[in-house]
Amino acid sequence: MNASRAKRFARASLTAAFAAVMSPGVAFAQDAAPGPLDLSAPIRLEPSAPGGVGQPARPSSPYQRPNERPIYAQPATDDAVTGTAVTDSEGAPVIGGMVEAETLGAINPDVAGVLNETDGGFGSAMWLGTRGGVIEHLLPQVPVTTASPAMRDLMRRLLLTGAEVPDGGEPGSLISLRAGLLSAMGDFVGVKSLLNAVPGRAGNPNLLRVEVDTRFLTGDVARACQLAHAYIQEQQSSYWQKAFIFCQALEGDSAKARLGMSLLEELGVDDQVFFKLVDALTRQGENGFKTPVIDSLSDPTALHLALARVAKVQLPGDAIASNRPGVLRAIAISPNAAPELRLEAAERAEVAGALPVDALRQLYASISFSEDELKNPLTHATLRTGPMSRALLYRATLMQTVPSAQAEALHRALVLARQGGRYASTARAFLPQLSRIPSRPELAWFAPEAIRAFLITGRHAEAGPWFELLKDVAGREPKMAAELASLMPVARLSGFEGAAEWNMENLHEWWVAVKDSEGARDKAATLAATLEALGEYVPDEIWTDLIAGTSHTAMMAPYPSHWFLLSDASRRGRMGETVLLSLVSLGDGGPARADPIVLHHVLKALRTIGLEREVRTMALEAVVAAGL
Repeated sequence: MNASRAKRFARASLTAAFAAVMSPGVAFAQDAAPGPLDLSAPIRLEPSAPGGVGQPARPSSPYQRPNERPIYAQPATDDAVTGTAVTDSEGAPVIGGMVEAETLGAINPDVAGVLNETDGGFGSAMWLGTRGGVIEHLLPQVPVTTASPAMRDLMRRLLLTGAEVPDGGEPGSLISLRAGLLSAMGDFVGVKSLLNAVPGRAGNPNLLRVEVDTRFLTGDVARACQLAHAYIQEQQSSYWQKAFIFCQALEGDSAKARLGMSLLEELGVDDQVFFKLVDALTRQGENGFKTPVIDSLSDPTALHLALARVAKVQLPGDAIASNRPGVLRAIAISPNAAPELRLEAAERAEVAGALPVDALRQLYASISFSEDELKNPLTHATLRTGPMSRALLYRATLMQTVPSAQAEALHRALVLARQGGRYASTARAFLPQLSRIPSRPELAWFAPEAIRAFLITGRHAEAGPWFELLKDVAGREPKMAAELASLMPVARLSGFEGAAEWNMENLHEWWVAVKDSEGARDKAATLAATLEALGEYVPDEIWTDLIAGTSHTAMMAPYPSHWFLLSDASRRGRMGETVLLSLVSLGDGGPARADPIVLHHVLKALRTIGLEREVRTMALEAVVAAGL
């Protein structure tokens, strides 16, 4: 009892101490919560105008049409009695069947969103028929680290769609989870849009924390500190206290920051990296001060990364042990990380869709290499591994002016990327150089790789000349004829016009062309599974040929409840549940690593609810990853 009393007294003292160190002259308003903020435009740390923090006008969501407003609730689109269209209080038509008919205090924030069916959302009724508890159990399992662009697109649309949710959950819990998942994905534009659509978000501490973390990860420390100052008296967790201490140190209140650290240590908060970084920030400029060395930071938080950046402390090598795209993006753009570390983080963040490909290209171009490496890039690229080999080959393609030399470097980069599971990302990064190589007869050997790269990046028009070149050469050279035959299923799945006449009758020709290549059986199984899911009939002779070999495989399959729920949800048209179960069933590995049986089941379910385009994209990802 005495210990409990002492602990309560210590916490009360800590609260009082934090309140005491908040000077009336602080640069941030403390009596009003900041309104919707622009996550993309940093502001300076300076006193606000009289009367509180001046807020910019509420920005319109990039996912909304010009006159569209955030989605909150969902009455019917047409009045059931008169048959007339429903309008809001200002006479504007209801968007996607949504109308703000209740007071803000009565609105469940979990229904908020910024997408409806006309702009990519899954509809206000996407959870209709879904049982209570399904969303709460499955949504935290969404694979935010997946390298599949198709899955990421489905994930983003699912998280941003405004829709009614089943009864029974704690109001505000799902919207916090959705925002947190978007932040973990590194989709900071999506986070901004969703936060701006949530009514009364200032009362939700989990949403506030997502916003602060997002601002730390995007380098907007000034506005993160606005929030820390505004809510420190209401939010007494160690998270907010640490954020507040960081802001004090940043603003030059070193004594108060050190006092805050002492109080945290007395309460048993153990975060030595945080304490070391804050200490470094408060002592910068002192005589004899040496920048500390952080030996390990295998699970960096948004606050750790922001602190290390402003304190100019080098990030340790294990910082990229994190697989969270939002964290990887922050490391990739951190000037206080070694070039190799930034490059690895950048590649992984780009693969996960958290970093623009232009940023990856800039990093590739910024890496320094020796004169010998630049003169012999093909040899040295083989000696180096991973991102550095691709950076070297990228530099080589920039420096080379001879098309054949450019083609050789590009070919090597794509082959190495396929072996490392980053083919699509490398194709995107090298696309400008690839587009400059002419489709000449002497470069016919490069045609198959050029076609694959253009198809996987959706550049069908640029694949056309190479396809015609390959067809011409294939008529004279058996080896190129086999290359053309092996490419046709990929071209067909991508929707390439040049493959429109290819059908299941040509599948046997494809199999003959590839059956003696390494891994042919697995390639064929993946291709057949995707084609069957798309409604195509795979001839029995193909399956019969695939019988040869082992009769069982080690398959990572979803738990039975997921499997059967997915079948039932897709058959009954439960849109949100089908998409959610599909994402969880595929997991982080996505279509590229899914067992053909699992892939077939998921693609078939998604196709049943009408997502034909998405299914074809996933099928293409799978067959390219399989080596077709």
